[in-house]
Amino acid sequence: MPPASDKNAQTPLDNKFARSVRDNVMAEVVIQIVRVGGMVVLARALGAAQFGVFRVLTVIGFFACLVTEAGLMEALIQRKDATAEHDSTAWWTSLVLATLSAIALYVCAPAIASFMAMPTLTTGVRLLCLPVFLDCLSTTASAKLQRELEYRLVAAAEVIAEVAFVVVALLLLWTPLAQWSLMVGLAVRFAARAIAILVSKPYLPTTGFKLAALRDLRRFATSVWGGNLVHLLSANADFLLIGRLLGASALGFYSVAWDVLRFIPDRLYKVAGRVTFPAFCLLQDDNERLGRAYRDFFDYVARIVLPVVACAAVAAPELIGVVYGPQWMPVAKLLRMLALGLALVGLRNGIGSVYYAKDHPAFDIYLHGFRLLLIVIVVGSLASSGLVIVSAGMSGVETVIGVVGTLLACWLIELDFRRLAAATIPGLRLAVACGFATGAGKALASFAGVHGPLVLAFVVVPPAAIFYCLEASTLTTMLAGAFGPARREAAEISG
Repeated sequence: MPPASDKNAQTPLDNKFARSVRDNVMAEVVIQIVRVGGMVVLARALGAAQFGVFRVLTVIGFFACLVTEAGLMEALIQRKDATAEHDSTAWWTSLVLATLSAIALYVCAPAIASFMAMPTLTTGVRLLCLPVFLDCLSTTASAKLQRELEYRLVAAAEVIAEVAFVVVALLLLWTPLAQWSLMVGLAVRFAARAIAILVSKPYLPTTGFKLAALRDLRRFATSVWGGNLVHLLSANADFLLIGRLLGASALGFYSVAWDVLRFIPDRLYKVAGRVTFPAFCLLQDDNERLGRAYRDFFDYVARIVLPVVACAAVAAPELIGVVYGPQWMPVAKLLRMLALGLALVGLRNGIGSVYYAKDHPAFDIYLHGFRLLLIVIVVGSLASSGLVIVSAGMSGVETVIGVVGTLLACWLIELDFRRLAAATIPGLRLAVACGFATGAGKALASFAGVHGPLVLAFVVVPPAAIFYCLEASTLTTMLAGAFGPARREAAEISG
């Protein structure tokens, strides 16, 4: 988290935040090298329909894991006076929920496949039963790691999970079981992450289930669980509706467009956004410091997200054609339709952390309930007009939600929205400059008759050079904070 006032005077919390970001950055570099390479090979070998089924199965897996956690992990992180009884009670509760969830997945698999008109989902859903069970066992251990800002171990678990997914999927790709490669790889990813967390932070309950401890956690956990549930439904309702109404192939194209645009915002959340939750919780009683920290974070995110989205929109045909192959070219037009909305998705990375830090997790329920309603209306009414129109409508939905969600965060911490909006100005300037550089690179490549993979150099190098020239000092400051020598920390972090 950027310092609240003096950029050269870092607090112990700043140092812990910076090192957590550093650990996440290092993990994400490895993860994305593995993931991007593996997914490009898989995309060239498999069709859009397989990726559509994979997306639906991913949603089901996340939903099942969410049920097992029941908001208890966030409640353990948020609670300043968490005891051994709280940890034990959360573990036993999660174990019961995980057992029920695994049984429900196995029994309901055929009905899910029938509803989505995707027969292969039956086997795919049943493959997730054991991974979901393992994920529950790691809930309390994961909460303890995040509460202590030990993201080095969390990041290592995610690297292991991604490597396992890609290795298994690619091995199956060259066998008669190629059509199952994505589904089996997904099950292995969930299981590998859970096992790695359990090995990193072994935990067994020291006491039995305590009803009083559950009552202590229940209010916050229930609100978080409700918010997470509505968030998950709203975050994936468009995928499920498009898959149901337009088919697996259309969903495959839409998913790739979404993933390309969300690549950088999702990485930002992984390396910094999720660290804001425990860090903001430590500032929850000081609106002035929390407001400055959130504004600084918003500023940094805008400087990265806006230029990247602008460049991706300008170079969409070249990017998709070279990386994924000509069979994926329909994605380019969808990508441009989604660009504005998904830029705002990236900018709202920190609002959930503000809601939780200020003990208002129910705000997520209201915000994402509204988003879910808008998605059902927009996708349901526009599906007959085709996937391009649906994508444009979804961009509008994300724009509305981004503005409303940010306004709520500002209200909670008494931050003037106009001051926060002003933090996007450097990012907007970068977006214009980088977008222009990308367009100039495209024109030069066309004039020179350059085709194939070499064209990527013309659309990537100019904006990258512009970005570095304009943001060198900011990048240096961020890297110095994340990779510089750690200072001695106080026994208690008070800021």
